[in-house]
Amino acid sequence: MPTRTFYNLPEEKRKKLLDAIHEEFSRVPFDDVSINQIVKTAGIPRGSFYQYFDDKQDMLQYLLTDYREQMRCHALKSLKQHGGDLFQMFLDILDFTYAFITEETNNTFCQNVFSDIRVSIDFLRQQAAGDTYGGFTDEMLPYIDMEALNIRTEEDFSNMLGILLPLTGEAFTSAFFDITNYGHVRARYMDRLEILKQGFLKKADT
Repeated sequence: MPTRTFYNLPEEKRKKLLDAIHEEFSRVPFDDVSINQIVKTAGIPRGSFYQYFDDKQDMLQYLLTDYREQMRCHALKSLKQHGGDLFQMFLDILDFTYAFITEETNNTFCQNVFSDIRVSIDFLRQQAAGDTYGGFTDEMLPYIDMEALNIRTEEDFSNMLGILLPLTGEAFTSAFFDITNYGHVRARYMDRLEILKQGFLKKADT
């Protein structure tokens, strides 16, 4: 991750460097990213770059962390708006992802970054890492309507996420690489969520 020196940069200079990084990741696939090109675009000495990042992998981790933070905030917003509906939250995250990658400035960036299978696997692995709840923070858990879920134990919940996360990851991948067919990707994902709801949601009393 970036050094303290990076975070202490004046906002304008930090933005100029990040814009140069984003431009380079948008220009070429990850393996072809050139630090020389980044420092040239940013107008900084090459040596200064290494005061901010270790290497291009370090840069990538920062960019992905920033995206994950946006995703986390959107997920929390969805839970608050929809009464803790976990399934709606996952659908909203998919829609957020589609909106993100279809922005003109993000489209080629996303395709270049996630075309590297190593990056894709690492990104999805980090979504599911960190705690029992597959990366769901303590901040988010109180907003999930647990009473609506047909689960008995913490392990049940963890196992449920173990099914939902890969399913969502597959939908993310389809959205990234089949942007023009997003309606089909979304409809298929919704169909699968509906099947899972039948097992994971409590049946209404009759």
